Amino acid sequence: MKIVSFRKIFCVGGAALAFVAGAFAQPAVPTPPPSFAVLSLVGDQFSVVFRRQESGTRLDPNSRREYPVATTTFDDMALDAVEDVIKRLKPVSSVLRFSIRDPRLFALQDKLLVESGDSHGLREALAKLLRDNSATRLVLVTKWRDDAQFTIVEGKMGSGKISGLGFFVDTFTRLHTTRTGEATTGFLGPFAYLSVTVVDVATMAPVRSAQARESDMQLPLNATGAVHAWDALTPEGKVEALERVLRRAVASATTAALAD
Repeated sequence: MKIVSFRKIFCVGGAALAFVAGAFAQPAVPTPPPSFAVLSLVGDQFSVVFRRQESGTRLDPNSRREYPVATTTFDDMALDAVEDVIKRLKPVSSVLRFSIRDPRLFALQDKLLVESGDSHGLREALAKLLRDNSATRLVLVTKWRDDAQFTIVEGKMGSGKISGLGFFVDTFTRLHTTRTGEATTGFLGPFAYLSVTVVDVATMAPVRSAQARESDMQLPLNATGAVHAWDALTPEGKVEALERVLRRAVASATTAALAD
């Protein structure tokens, strides 16, 4: 019979355990940072929403007109704002910008994040495009519909629902500026109501979403020569006003959507 001492067994076993422990102690391979693709679907048009003066049981207290935008101007502004936030919060991640002007994407943006018969083809095509470009996360900017709210000293005012980009026009409410006390009638309110959603490209499932409502008020004051609320800003001033509220809204919602 061969007898092996406990000391020898212990030495051999201890060496084996040390080897196993050493194997488990090897540093883990770090998870690569997400690669972001960014896409905006808010800049295809803007709305001009007029508050109705008459009251009653009307379903919509506003009338509205939609004006198409042929260029990528507003979507480019939105992408700039998204990219700035990603670079600040996720500095080691790469960012790939997409500009897609397919009207079907804009029309179905509310359904794009949910699998359905209407959205299936577009979701598959978008997913393939993203994966072919090695994106792991999509940051998607879409329109958000909510109550019209414009800040005044006493609180907020507005009527009905608004969404996306546009101007709210009130032509009959009496207001005054706190700076000079000048009284005037009505106001022009540029607004940006939108949602930012982070999407897992592998599954095309939303990871996190955040909404933002940004608006300003411009009064038709004598100093500006404006008589009607719509004239409270020049054409150039209207574009600049939309850019301001758009960038603020995108930055706010993107920061919330990317929060760890």
